[in-house]
Amino acid sequence: MAKDPNPQQKFRPARWWQRRGPSVAVIVVLLGAMTIGVFGFWSNISGVIPSVGKDLQGDDPWVDLLGVEKVGGFQIAHIPDCATAPIVRIELWNEDSEPYWAVTGPPTAMSSFVVGALPAGWTEVVKYNTPRSGAVLRLMVVRNVKGVAGVRYKAENLRTGYATTGVPPQRFELENFQTGRFCEGEVGTQPETTTTTQGGA
Repeated sequence: MAKDPNPQQKFRPARWWQRRGPSVAVIVVLLGAMTIGVFGFWSNISGVIPSVGKDLQGDDPWVDLLGVEKVGGFQIAHIPDCATAPIVRIELWNEDSEPYWAVTGPPTAMSSFVVGALPAGWTEVVKYNTPRSGAVLRLMVVRNVKGVAGVRYKAENLRTGYATTGVPPQRFELENFQTGRFCEGEVGTQPETTTTTQGGA
C-alpha cells in the first residue's frame, strides 16, 4: 500500500472565510458599512430636495402662499403669478404632517390644479384619501427653483369665485389673487370669519 505523499494536506486548517466566526464578523462589518452609506445618501438627498417640515401650529415653512377655491365638489388650488415656477411635487397633509395625497412628476409649470386629480404624466405616490369633515389641511407644492409654496385651510372656509389663503384665512377675488396685485400687497381683505381652529386654519 502506497504512502500518502503529503499527509499534512489532510490536516490543513480551513481558510478564514470558511470558518464561521470570521465570516460572521465580516458580514456584520459589511452590513454596518452599508447602513452608514445609506444614511449618508439620504442625508445628502434631504439637503437637495426641499423639505416641507412638520406642523408647527401655524408656523408653516413655505416661502409663498397658495389659494384654494371651491368649485362644485372640487377644490381648485391657485398659484399667484409671483409664486409660479416649475412644480415637481404636490402634497396634501393633515395637521400632523400625515399625507392625504401626494404626487410627483417632471418640472411642470401650472397656475392652478384640482386637488386630488393626478396631473398628466405624473406619478401618484399616495392615493387620494378624502379628509375627514372639519380637518385642518395643509396643501403644498414643491418648486424646483423657489422651494415650497403652500396654504393651511379648512374645506368649509372655501367659496366659489374666491381664493382662500393665509392664517387667519382671508378671501381674495380670483383675478386679484392670481395677478401681481396680491403679491405686492395692493389688494386687502377682511379676515375670514368662519370656523377657525387652534392650528390657525
